[in-house]
Amino acid sequence: MSRSTKNSLVEVRIPKKPEFLRVVRLLVSGYASRWPISIDEVENIKVAVSEACNTAIQDSCEEECEEQIAIKCWHEGNQLVFEIKDKSHKGKSQDDIGELHEERGLGMLLIKTLMDEVDSKFGPNKGAKITMKKNLRSA
Repeated sequence: MSRSTKNSLVEVRIPKKPEFLRVVRLLVSGYASRWPISIDEVENIKVAVSEACNTAIQDSCEEECEEQIAIKCWHEGNQLVFEIKDKSHKGKSQDDIGELHEERGLGMLLIKTLMDEVDSKFGPNKGAKITMKKNLRSA
């Protein structure tokens, strides 16, 4: 990670509970608003990151789960990067991604539509990581 990336890195962990999605939206909105990006693009990023977190929550353990989701935001070159990690992901492997249930498939389609680049890795007992990038306007 470059020095400029480290200087812009924000990381937060939230419980795997839907009521914490509001915290994620506030974090993303505040972070993205610092950069040269339109209000519509900030809203798109909020939806995409919230959907990625919601996907992790849907794959949650029991109601009294102690597990968390890690959300990272940073600036890299001409892009904002948002990473969602769920170490407890119990889903299928990356090879089976096409067979994930319909809601997750629609969520990933939405994320890919709203963001400029999306990379997702899923594996049983390995966790899940979704990395999303949004290009910044030229100054």
